[in-house]
Amino acid sequence: MATLEKLRKRSGLLLAIVIGMALLAFVLSDLFKKGNPIVSGTDTDIAEVAGKSIPFQFYQQRVEEFMEATKRNTGQGNLDEQTMEMVKEQAWESLIRDFVMEDEFGELGVAVCMDELFDMVQGNNIDQRIRQIPIFQNQQTKQFDRSYVVQFIKNLDQDPTGEARESWLSFEEELMQSRRTTKYNNLISKGIYIPKDEATAEAIEKKHTYDFSYIVLKYSEVSDSAVEIREADVKQYYEDNLKDFEQEASRDIEYITFDVEPSDKDYNQAKEWIHNIYNEFTEAEDDIQFVNLNADTRYENKYYKKGELSPMIDSLMFVTDIDSIIGPYFEEETYKLTKLLDRGERPDSINARHILISYTGALRASEQVTRSKEEAEKMADSLFNALKANPQNFDQTARTLSDGQTRDKGGNLEWFLDGSMVPEFNDVCLEADIHELRFIETDFGFHIIEVLDRTEFIEKVKIATVDRKVIPSGKTYQGIYSRASKFAGINNTREKFDMAVNEQQMTKKVANNLTENSKTISGLESPREVVRWAFSAEKDELSPIFELGDRFVIAVVTEIREKGPAPLEQVREEIEMNVKKDMKAEQLTDKINKSLKPGTTLENVAQDLGIQVMDANSISFNAFSIPGAGVEPNVIGTLPCIEKGSLSKPVKGTNGVYVVMIKNIEAPEEIDYQTERTFLLRNLEYRANMEAYEALKESANIEDNRAKFF
Repeated sequence: MATLEKLRKRSGLLLAIVIGMALLAFVLSDLFKKGNPIVSGTDTDIAEVAGKSIPFQFYQQRVEEFMEATKRNTGQGNLDEQTMEMVKEQAWESLIRDFVMEDEFGELGVAVCMDELFDMVQGNNIDQRIRQIPIFQNQQTKQFDRSYVVQFIKNLDQDPTGEARESWLSFEEELMQSRRTTKYNNLISKGIYIPKDEATAEAIEKKHTYDFSYIVLKYSEVSDSAVEIREADVKQYYEDNLKDFEQEASRDIEYITFDVEPSDKDYNQAKEWIHNIYNEFTEAEDDIQFVNLNADTRYENKYYKKGELSPMIDSLMFVTDIDSIIGPYFEEETYKLTKLLDRGERPDSINARHILISYTGALRASEQVTRSKEEAEKMADSLFNALKANPQNFDQTARTLSDGQTRDKGGNLEWFLDGSMVPEFNDVCLEADIHELRFIETDFGFHIIEVLDRTEFIEKVKIATVDRKVIPSGKTYQGIYSRASKFAGINNTREKFDMAVNEQQMTKKVANNLTENSKTISGLESPREVVRWAFSAEKDELSPIFELGDRFVIAVVTEIREKGPAPLEQVREEIEMNVKKDMKAEQLTDKINKSLKPGTTLENVAQDLGIQVMDANSISFNAFSIPGAGVEPNVIGTLPCIEKGSLSKPVKGTNGVYVVMIKNIEAPEEIDYQTERTFLLRNLEYRANMEAYEALKESANIEDNRAKFF
């Protein structure tokens, strides 16, 4: 847990700020409610696609649908932050696809009729996504059962809230949209054709291999001072290659942090506290309650074997007396006292099975359980007596009557760690003989337990630890914030900022190419505030002080890139490098041409230029690199155009200018054009489906406004 969060739990220093922020959040959330007259027009649009506005509510609804679907498919009650980010991204892509494809489907008449939907849901051609939903599978055979779907749909109207029906209709709409997309892709795929001649030529190119010799004059051999770049050359290159400089909007920032760390006084206060509480811990009548009331970390009901405890106390706990206290000792920024509560022989793991008979009001009881506690006890007691007489019926009884999550496994919990079950359950598993039936009650209901096996008993200890973590006090917090405020107040320009950072030997960090929707910055916790600020700030502008996790952050925008072709000055360095490369290539080509006289050999040219002849063997047209030369696609691309035994013209490559001489060409005896045609067709179909959608997205001029909301 972050230091500042702990600080707030211990002091009321920032209570006013917290309340103020909470009120602000409440007001803002109210502003975004549907129909609020204060917010209107494009302010509530999360996107614009092909001139059509998408209200924020559309996106929020899609997120909720995907969230519920994810919970349903994974069986999770709550989704972690990482999964939620994935769900939001999936919802966004789904919404954008719907709007991008809507007009296209309409123009082409691509649709799904109700009869087709029925066939997908409960007919003869049920969609695979429905087949994979657990509630539509027979619990015994684990196979899909169509009758479960039919029954589920019939019961939708019985839900008084109507939520189940709405969720199912959304799912059906998703199925229909997916089917429309499949039909659209099929229309494209069926229009693709690979002629025999093209497939044959492709197969020949792939099968041919070349043995050749080459020479190269590298660009690095020409100094930069030997080429003179004119401004006109730079501008011409920029204009000729404008598409290569297309970019998304992004920002570069530099930032410093003022980390909130405990002061010497904070350490002393924590140390004093742990010493003062020693006597109280010694005399405590209920050690567990004492720990939970006083310590920063709650008591953990667990037995430990040697090697599982901290090295500070591990060996001592296995030789000291019961109720002895070790400490105070300091580790992981925490002062601790540890008392030995118990020591004895216990197994590491236990293998058991159980039958649970739950009742209304029991912990985690499902809605299907309607029996009272008295009825549950009576039922469990009757089953217990019956199983004592016929223990071979345990498996079938568990599968039929148990309310436990392991009913489909005959109640088998398999191997679990000692102490991982509730105390009443765990104790019985330690006391009972192997295959002895026991009857107990827990907060979950009534259990019939059979221990199937246990690992070897070894010595373990049970401990209670009172700890006090060293965290910054309110005074420390205010002191660090004052330092940050003073720095920001004095150094309020980019020049002053850089100078102060250097003079004070502070560590300046960099975050480049931040997009409007960036959610992470290395080393910063939840930095969306910083990203949003960066896109509203000017170049060289300094930020306000951000509080992120355990640190205060001050940033400065160092570069702004707007969507579209990058300005010449932003890409000047890259252009100048390429222009220099082109000019060097011209010089080297002229130098080679002077040595390429009629009837000359590659060896003669190499000798004349003072370089060596290199060899490359078995190079196919699909190769990427040449031994001794590196990645050189231009050189490899010229191989089929060079006659065997002849010298090529100078070839401008990635690393230099080349001359090539083909020594041998290995050609295939037979050409399997049909296999090549199938390969090309599949590859083209995949690309066509993907690229068709990307082309539609590009023409839709999508405006992404998510950064305004998150």
